Amino acid sequence: MKFSNILVPFDKSAHAVHALEIAKGLAEEDPAIQLHVVGIIFLSEMPPSLGLEANPYQSVPPLTVDPDLYKQLVEAALAREKEDMGAAIGNLLDGLPSPVQVLAVNAPSVVDGINDYAHDHGCDLIVMGSRGLGVLRGMLGSVSYGVLRSADVPVLIAKEAEKE
Repeated sequence: MKFSNILVPFDKSAHAVHALEIAKGLAEEDPAIQLHVVGIIFLSEMPPSLGLEANPYQSVPPLTVDPDLYKQLVEAALAREKEDMGAAIGNLLDGLPSPVQVLAVNAPSVVDGINDYAHDHGCDLIVMGSRGLGVLRGMLGSVSYGVLRSADVPVLIAKEAEKE
């Protein structure tokens, strides 16, 4: 099976960096492969202080916030996430034969955000990191497990090798 449109969900963890290295290796083999490196912001987990440190209403649920203000908060969170992703990625993607899409998106859940992005952009493979937290579900990490169970495309789970 040949892949041409690869999604790498990126949360800036060591496992996500390892997954990105694997996806880069695939993309280096074929210049037609398009990589999508995407950070998902789970709306209810947005940082409480996005430039509003003095705002007494910063912990008010988004539904009670002015829609324009909320939109600004989301845009600020996405911009900050993309900037942080760029810092975490560094020059890892330099030298790839085709351009890479690096962006942040918001979603009601991380799993849905990954699956929706893959579907909407025609991704045919998801390469993602895993976190070791316990037995099967924990071993994969709850997001990895959720994507593995619900994705419509193949999912490659990349667990970073343990440090000696």
